[in-house]
Amino acid sequence: MVSADNLNFDCLELIFAYLSGNDLVAVSLVSRSFLAAAIPRLYRRLFFGLNQAKRYPSIISPFAAILEHPNLASHVRYIDIRAIPTMKFAPHPKFLHDCSRTLSLCKNLGSFTCTLDVMPAFLLSLQAKDGLESMRFIGNLTTDQAEQLVQISGLREVTVDTSSWNVVNVLPRWLETLRPTLMSLTLYSIQSLNVEILETVLPNLPNLTRLHVVGCPKVDHTAVLRLLSHTPNLESLAFTCYESSRPLPPVIPPLSCLRHLALDAHYAPTPTTSTPTFWTTMIDLTRTWSCPLKSLTLRLSDKIALADSFVTNLVDSHHATLSHLVILNCTLTDQSILKICQDCTELERIALSLTSKNSGAFASAVKKAKRLHTITEVGDLHSSHTPHAPLTKDDIRIIMSNQPSIEKIIADGRVWTVRITLLYAPPCSIAQ
Repeated sequence: MVSADNLNFDCLELIFAYLSGNDLVAVSLVSRSFLAAAIPRLYRRLFFGLNQAKRYPSIISPFAAILEHPNLASHVRYIDIRAIPTMKFAPHPKFLHDCSRTLSLCKNLGSFTCTLDVMPAFLLSLQAKDGLESMRFIGNLTTDQAEQLVQISGLREVTVDTSSWNVVNVLPRWLETLRPTLMSLTLYSIQSLNVEILETVLPNLPNLTRLHVVGCPKVDHTAVLRLLSHTPNLESLAFTCYESSRPLPPVIPPLSCLRHLALDAHYAPTPTTSTPTFWTTMIDLTRTWSCPLKSLTLRLSDKIALADSFVTNLVDSHHATLSHLVILNCTLTDQSILKICQDCTELERIALSLTSKNSGAFASAVKKAKRLHTITEVGDLHSSHTPHAPLTKDDIRIIMSNQPSIEKIIADGRVWTVRITLLYAPPCSIAQ
């Protein structure tokens, strides 16, 4: 007789692939066979965040657990460090030592992320990792430390969140070694990055499909558009546009493969216009290129109300393919929201600023949506100056009741999901 406890090991692994977090931990406590099947999933990703850092060393870090049981290191594929415990206002030395030793043991590591300025402690341990494909780090390194980056090869994705000139200087040589494999390059908030470096780097990356250059003041939108001739196969593009009197390039190479676009505008609105002119130019370009955009992100440094004419142009250009729309630090009229929900037939996720005041109009608009399942209320980037009333539970219920396809609403730090009640009770109830 077949029972859950004597199921084939491969079957258990397939079942547990649908579990994560506490559910996976709970099922691993059922029996020894369940534990053995759950272990590859339990140790596939090592994450260390702020909650864990606050309780360290009273809790055992996942890195210390690996050091106590080195055989588990073979299961680790992803390491994600978002917080570092401190001791006397400095990174905890034992924690860094445990992390470095664990990295050395994880021969099958595929992705490494560290959003703290402690990269020098891990440079040697990241070398000679044949399976390492993705790396994200803060590049405040010395000259000698930056040289060690060149020894890390085979990466498909590289993200540098701020860096010193030493890393920028070594970037051309490092990316030259990554030429056969690199497909995604993200450079964020690097003050010393300039156009000359990118002109050296991009022609040597024939496989690049994702380029994000955001918050780098020496590389404006004019420079990015001019560099597109080196990256004709881009599927994802993100960059910052600054107020500039420099004219756009007379010829902008088409990106027919483009699917994802993000525009971060440092723009001061004037009384005569409420939408950056460059945004209109980019939407017109994407229409000319006949690229079916699937996702679009728009962000402004100063809050404004987007003109209905701009939204109409956007929807008319990409209504048939757009599935994910994010609008940050901009407000939309009820007419624009209705236009988006009604005409964008493939829209599945939307993120925008909502308040209790306009929730009724938004609830009416989402009735027209066909596939919308996730709504994110992004709030106000300047809420400390102009606070707005957040969505209430009643607002959430009305929105969800108006559109049965909605599965999740994220608002005010909470996640609201649909709970279906059979046989009796209201047509829709919500769970927080």
